Amino acid sequence: MAEKNKNEIKNTTEKKSLKATNEKKKLEERKKALKSSDDIAKNINKRKKKRTTRKKKKQKKKEKIVFSIIAIFVVVTVAIMAFNFTYVYNGRIARNIYIEGMSVSGMKPDDVKEELNKKYKVDNIKFEYNDKEYVIKPETVGLKYNIDQIVDEAYGYTREGSYYKDLYNYFSLKNKSLKKNIEVVYDSDKMKKEIEKIAKTLDKDPKDATIKIDGSIKTTKSSDGVKLNISKTLSNLTSSIDNKKKETIPLVMEKKEAKIKTKDVESVNTKLADYTTSFEKSDSQRSHNVEKSAKITSDILLMPGEVFSYNAHTGKTNSKNGYQEAPIIINGKLEKSAGGGVCQTSSTIFNTALLSGMDIVSVTNHSASLTYVPLGRDATVNDSGLDFKFKNTFDHPVYIKNTVNNKRLTCTIYGNSSDKKNIDINVENTAKKDEEGAIEFKTYRIYKDSSGKQTKKEYISGGVYRKIKH
Repeated sequence: MAEKNKNEIKNTTEKKSLKATNEKKKLEERKKALKSSDDIAKNINKRKKKRTTRKKKKQKKKEKIVFSIIAIFVVVTVAIMAFNFTYVYNGRIARNIYIEGMSVSGMKPDDVKEELNKKYKVDNIKFEYNDKEYVIKPETVGLKYNIDQIVDEAYGYTREGSYYKDLYNYFSLKNKSLKKNIEVVYDSDKMKKEIEKIAKTLDKDPKDATIKIDGSIKTTKSSDGVKLNISKTLSNLTSSIDNKKKETIPLVMEKKEAKIKTKDVESVNTKLADYTTSFEKSDSQRSHNVEKSAKITSDILLMPGEVFSYNAHTGKTNSKNGYQEAPIIINGKLEKSAGGGVCQTSSTIFNTALLSGMDIVSVTNHSASLTYVPLGRDATVNDSGLDFKFKNTFDHPVYIKNTVNNKRLTCTIYGNSSDKKNIDINVENTAKKDEEGAIEFKTYRIYKDSSGKQTKKEYISGGVYRKIKH
């Protein structure tokens, strides 16, 4: 029993000793663990410090680099600005630039303008014609030298592009020069209007010579006109201005000759031919139309080469133009219509033109024969296009004169005595074989010499006359 207790005590003691040993080991292990943890913390802190130190060093290095770059940039910028403000953008015109041969390098634009304005002053514009002077004031037409523009261009040569363009232009002037010339500018429309005002005082229309034959030949003399050629005058002005000449500019006046000259009307000195028809049996309406058309186609001077058109002178032969209703042949029938009787006037003039030697351009016979002229010697006209025309092929003018007396119409053509011809009219006519009552005809003009011998036979016209339909 005692031994058992002794063993229990021993075991208990051993257990306590083992427990104490284990606790001691655990304590030592904890101490070791704590020490190791402290070492780790110290190592971590140490590494953190190293990293911080390295970052600071890198940051300082970066800051030094940035500072250096900024410093360089500032230095370069200051240098460029100093260069720009000293040489390029210094308020003065760049080197090697000339205006009108004068060096303006290094000068301020305002100083250049002042000097050029003293040298180049605009004066009154002076024109001359027939020893008379015509003046236009500069301010009236906005006339001035473009000095401001040219100086600004010279100054802006190294200033108005991109920066690099300005630098390029500046350095390019080292090996080359820029030459500028001033010009005179003005408002061209205003200048033209001022010259047109002068033209109104100088322009003169030509005056044709006239002739009137009424029992005797009466003439008036011709006079030539003048007209200011505005475009040529402006061209001379531009040339003078471009050459910077201060001179009186001659007005370019052009002679305008009269179409009908004194010698033309004075060459009409004789009667070439005349022809008379009667309208005694005509009623008042037809007589009115004959007299009206005769008057309109009278007192006409036909110049060499000109063509007489009957319709052009009479116009539309309708009631609106004062023609009355009278018998007229329409489609082979005798009907009443405005203008009846005007063909008697055209036929009378036709016969006179034939006998005087005029060149017959266009003539058409009526569809039926007439009583007031022989067969083949009539000339019908109408508003639908049938016209009677003849041409003056002489070297002198001819004058057409119609007179009405006691219901007799006479047409006389006057001209130069050297153009007078000996002419007969021959009409060949035969019955048309295939048509009852129809007559075919051919009209010829026969030229004869002074002894009456035929020298020429000229075909004029031909056609057919038929009976009037009822």
